[in-house]
Amino acid sequence: MEIRDLFSHKIHSSSESWANKLIDLAFVFSEFDRQPFDRQELEERLSRISPRASTVARDPSKFRDEISAYPAYLGLYRVELINSKWHFILSETAKKFLVTEEPNVPAFMLLQLILFQYPNGMGVAYYSDSDKVRIQANTRDRTLEFIQNGIHLSPFRLICKGIQAKSNLNQESIFNISLTYDEIFALANDPRINIHANPSLELVKQSLVDFSNNLISPPKPYESRFHILKHTDFLIPEKSGVRIRNPINSLDFHELSERLIAINSINLSFNGFDDAEDSNDLLKPIVDGTWGRYFDGIVSLSSDVVNTLTKEEGILQGSSIELITDQTTPTEKPTVPISVPLTYAFRKRNQDEDSYSTYSTPQTRTDPELTRIKRQKSNLSHKLILQQLEEYLESKGCDPLENDHIDLFAQIPGDGKFLFEVKSMSNINLLSQTRKGVSQLYEYRFRYQEEIGYDVSLCLVFPKKPDEIDWIEDYVCKDRGIGIIWFEGDSLKFSEQGRNLVENLI
Repeated sequence: MEIRDLFSHKIHSSSESWANKLIDLAFVFSEFDRQPFDRQELEERLSRISPRASTVARDPSKFRDEISAYPAYLGLYRVELINSKWHFILSETAKKFLVTEEPNVPAFMLLQLILFQYPNGMGVAYYSDSDKVRIQANTRDRTLEFIQNGIHLSPFRLICKGIQAKSNLNQESIFNISLTYDEIFALANDPRINIHANPSLELVKQSLVDFSNNLISPPKPYESRFHILKHTDFLIPEKSGVRIRNPINSLDFHELSERLIAINSINLSFNGFDDAEDSNDLLKPIVDGTWGRYFDGIVSLSSDVVNTLTKEEGILQGSSIELITDQTTPTEKPTVPISVPLTYAFRKRNQDEDSYSTYSTPQTRTDPELTRIKRQKSNLSHKLILQQLEEYLESKGCDPLENDHIDLFAQIPGDGKFLFEVKSMSNINLLSQTRKGVSQLYEYRFRYQEEIGYDVSLCLVFPKKPDEIDWIEDYVCKDRGIGIIWFEGDSLKFSEQGRNLVENLI
């Protein structure tokens, strides 16, 4: 059989805002975790996400992709049979890296794409409030063909092994290697290669040599849909092929190198479909949950591998160590002085500008703190609170502004100036979120005093009354002089201890 497509066209990941869409979906899906599977309820909930706070599709007909493609190709969730009814189970990897205070899309994507393979459990439709299930005929036939040909293909790992093999053959750094799309599809269709989720380096080298000598070739045509790779912050798809992104400093260089070694050493493969001969056989590992549990990076990969693949000290410490200005060995480069801006320009709030890129931009290279802030702002709870606060302030006759640091700044006509820091929270992170919020407000007041004045009122904005710790409101309002506000429905509420600090907002 010919393999002409490696990644899904149903996941429209080419836009820079797609990472935020994935986070929004994960947060919504988390509301259904361990609940009976109800497709109609899922679609209704997705349709209620405000267009001002999310990039999730507004057209309900498009929810088919969100509900079916995201678990099939990314393992965002699985459906499991509990007490004779299908239940919705959010993946552990999504919980750790997406439904969190500072979502990390590249970490989630890397762990999941490493495990994505052919054959797999896609094309399955579940019936709400029952134990009925079926598999689509076209998907069934293609999956059975994979099985009959003994294929165990992991597209992401194949590309990584191809880059390492080509690096060895050309005697060049892995950062100077681009694997062409012809090479990728020639490898994917080589029967010596595609029967292994992790083919040996020697086999891949031999296959590349055979390709260069015109002994093997890719099928024509093929679908070169590789946009999804850029969201791993590891592989970069370009017109000419796929390469590892350029390291931004010496620590990042070593982390990327270790990442490739770790990926190329992963021998995991799901073999639960190997004996399948019909639909019932294909459904067995899906119904018993073994496929869904395998396709969950936190569950299947060792903690050491997960740590190697997701640590990013190089990116998050970029301002404190030398940058690399080209692709040569970092030890050959002199240290480049780095100047982090003290302030950033204010602007009218635009949700698209809250999106953080899944790869390092020149700005985040010099100020990696922006990566953390962008991730915090991509949290769906944070966005919903910020949207409601913005609308409330607009109703008070002001034009709230934001910048790369500050959630919102508002000058209410005749009632003073306010600096807001929004914090999502749970029962277990109230204290840590409060500490962060207090320190950020003090820092931003200092850094932006020339733009907004030092007499600005400081406000922490929570999703609800912060009463899990009985002294928090006294500390923040009375001791630190910071107001606390939250919304109940459309009404703005505040801590009585800080009434004098926020009364002009009411």
